[in-house]
Amino acid sequence: MEALPRLYHPIGRWTGRLILPALKRRRIDGAVLIEIHNAAPEHADLVGQIVPLCWSSDPEVQSLVQAVTHDVEFNHWTALSQARGNLHPERINGWWQVNPLESLAGARHQDDVVVMLRDAIVALNRDGERSLMIHSDPVQISGRVMALVSILEQESPTSEYFWVRHFNQSSRLFDGPLERVRIPQAAPDRAGICRSTHYRIERSPLNSQGWYVYGEHDAEGTFVVQAIEPRSITQLKPDEVHLGYKAASTYLYRDNWKDTVADKGTAKTVLVSARPSPLNPSTCWQEGDAAIVVHLYGGIGGKKGEKAPFGLVLGHFAYGIAHVIRDPLTNDLRFDIEYKQVYGHNPDGIISGTIKWSSYAGDLQRGWLGNRPISDVLIKLDVITQDYDFDGVRLSPLTLFNRHLEAIAACYRTGHGTGAAFINPATSCVQDSNQALYLTIKKLQSVVRSTPQIGAWLQRHPHHPQRQRFRQLMSLGHILERRMVPFGIAHPDWRRNVVRMIKTRNVHNLLEMLLRALLAWRTIVPFHAHDAIVHIFLKQGALLWFIRTNQVGGEDPDIEPRPPRGILGPRD
Repeated sequence: MEALPRLYHPIGRWTGRLILPALKRRRIDGAVLIEIHNAAPEHADLVGQIVPLCWSSDPEVQSLVQAVTHDVEFNHWTALSQARGNLHPERINGWWQVNPLESLAGARHQDDVVVMLRDAIVALNRDGERSLMIHSDPVQISGRVMALVSILEQESPTSEYFWVRHFNQSSRLFDGPLERVRIPQAAPDRAGICRSTHYRIERSPLNSQGWYVYGEHDAEGTFVVQAIEPRSITQLKPDEVHLGYKAASTYLYRDNWKDTVADKGTAKTVLVSARPSPLNPSTCWQEGDAAIVVHLYGGIGGKKGEKAPFGLVLGHFAYGIAHVIRDPLTNDLRFDIEYKQVYGHNPDGIISGTIKWSSYAGDLQRGWLGNRPISDVLIKLDVITQDYDFDGVRLSPLTLFNRHLEAIAACYRTGHGTGAAFINPATSCVQDSNQALYLTIKKLQSVVRSTPQIGAWLQRHPHHPQRQRFRQLMSLGHILERRMVPFGIAHPDWRRNVVRMIKTRNVHNLLEMLLRALLAWRTIVPFHAHDAIVHIFLKQGALLWFIRTNQVGGEDPDIEPRPPRGILGPRD
């Protein structure tokens, strides 16, 4: 532990484990408890303590919280889902007015949800008790600290202990201190498939660039790995570059999933742009840049693979936000990805909400990195990834997008009061995630129409670059509406206000489900929605950065990566 300050770095400034208060001790302000793992330096004495965590009293924050606060009462369908082995928030069943913090803390049967707080403020009550206040959703993480290592060898063929070398920031090599760490072998899920394996992980082609390892030290001081992230896919150096509209479209529709099975165990990053002019990849991204992430995963094939009726591998769709940050372990620029998962209740304990890439994909027990192929497309388009300032009136498309997605995710956690969010043709992660994008643009349009100061600025600056950006943003909204709903028929849910829209529509009538599916099939099938959304942004001039992984980590000979296939099959 003496080496902790120089070899390990806290995952976040404020992190901790959420604790759901017992019903009789529920706080009137809706706060939950948090066991502090990492704290700001000026509050280091809070580490190890349990303090209340509550929402900010800011009126805008409170309005958003109230919009997604529900009474929770399990129904017949929830009970059936539980009988099938799905995990539902049974500890909040029967509670009134459950807010998003409570639904997150109570999402699993135990208090094991670990989070990072992005904007925590320490507050004092009348008795001098300290509490934490936040303005935005906590970010789900795995572990307390992180390190960057290259794996040398397994201690013995059946051991969970490995020898690793830490990255040396001075030499830029993995010639730092030698350490013995534990990489637990994941237990098989109910289908008999392990989410990850440490078997021959030191032979992975990604090992030479190193792994970010996330976890914590046990009582003996041994670091126990809870999640991994290949360093190579976070770096701002593409393995391939495809320029020009034809080459870019070909990569999106044909080459993104090409040779998925043959490329098992590998990963790559690809820069794609419709612009034919040469690009210098090293100047495409600057510290602080942001991008929208479009996520899609494929299936599990091989001896222990999943069933794929009619050859369909629909996968799962999600949005996220990526930022270019300064890596504290290397001092290099790197991508930092947070998913905005709109996720139905499941047997794995994956929780709808904001989740770090390392936790959603790289967690050894719940992540998909080791047994599914994954595509993350980072979309950089300044019309939506940069803020607007109209003489002091600031508009942030990404902030609005975040809020809509967080609101939808909160409703999924409670099933809008039923305790169950189901994925079916009437309600899907694809539809609700894309409603958030669409409503973001609609909200921006509404703000502009209702704010005279913005209208006056636009009139005074007819040729200003910001006006041109905003005009393109409005155009993007119209394109999304036309393309995401076939035949020009808008799904009525897309035109409701946000409070009504975010209701999780748990429909169990077969005819109704089929009718909704026919009205919006492009927004239901993850594979088609992924390609359609990315193509829209490509045509708008966005810079695309593909991150592709194919069952990365150790070797499992009983499975193979299966690319997603839509209703119309793969695009060739």
